[in-house]
Amino acid sequence: MNDSDTQAATGLATYQDPSHNAAALILDPGTMKSMSDLALMMSKGVTTVPKHLKGNQADCMAVVLQAMQWQMNPFAVAQKTFIVNGGALSYEAQLVNAVITAKAPVKGRLNFEWFGNWENVIGKMREVTSRTKKDEDTGEFKKYRVPGWSFDDEKGLGIKVWATFKGEEEPRTLELLLTQVRTRNSTLWAEDPKQKIAYLVTKKWARLFCPDVILGVYTPDEFEDSYGGEIDITPTKQASNTAAAAEVSFGPKSPSPEIDGVFADLLVVAKRQDIDAYAAAWAGLKPKQRAAIGLECHEALKSMAATVDADFTNMTGPGEDLSQVEEAA
Repeated sequence: MNDSDTQAATGLATYQDPSHNAAALILDPGTMKSMSDLALMMSKGVTTVPKHLKGNQADCMAVVLQAMQWQMNPFAVAQKTFIVNGGALSYEAQLVNAVITAKAPVKGRLNFEWFGNWENVIGKMREVTSRTKKDEDTGEFKKYRVPGWSFDDEKGLGIKVWATFKGEEEPRTLELLLTQVRTRNSTLWAEDPKQKIAYLVTKKWARLFCPDVILGVYTPDEFEDSYGGEIDITPTKQASNTAAAAEVSFGPKSPSPEIDGVFADLLVVAKRQDIDAYAAAWAGLKPKQRAAIGLECHEALKSMAATVDADFTNMTGPGEDLSQVEEAA
């Protein structure tokens, strides 16, 4: 299969105009008018653009400009955009990885190697029911798959990515551990963590060694969850909560009577599988209490509480895998 066949199969067709940097596109009146006309037409689309771009010429213009820089079909790029965290425009991981694969100045493709005992987490998931999101067709509360493993199961699991730049002999290498991944805004982190960490390490590799390729472009998993407000989690029912805390295999970094009580209450919130409630509880802690709980313990509790909302389930399709990324590139 040649390059043109690959482009036709994926819909991510390129054009051959070499003047595709942002400054050249914006400063050329003719090009700007053409892109503006295209953005207006795109904003009127019914089935060719996602809901968040319909009637929104300005956002369509941003997508068109980005597509021109990448030399891709604007409508194909538009279909792989999402709105997260109250309005931030992000791009599907598959698209960003395809761009990196196609545009990074390397010999061949990026190479991946997973290490560690991934059998600890692969296929281990459980189904939970959302407390707030309902299916538009049935009216029933949506169900999601979340990780069924513990923080300890992730230790030692990771991935290495490497590629050799044109004109160089030694490859540029980057490693990423699963325990380092804090933001997991997709149900695929439960269903296929090896795929998701491969996507993420590719973006990190590009931001480190060739940041110009995806400058200013982010995917949902790169947006930290943000929560406002604070709540008082002064220990209540501490005896029963502490008993429950004794049943788990992790604990605070710097235990003390006060911190043990705080940890016990956080654990109770985490077991409700309500990530919003847990995030609010964590935000309500004093800085010294957070430090005493420790990052590792916090991540374990956060993983326990993680119920993925409907906004995240539509971010990536179940068929998204590395082979598709290679074809799209």
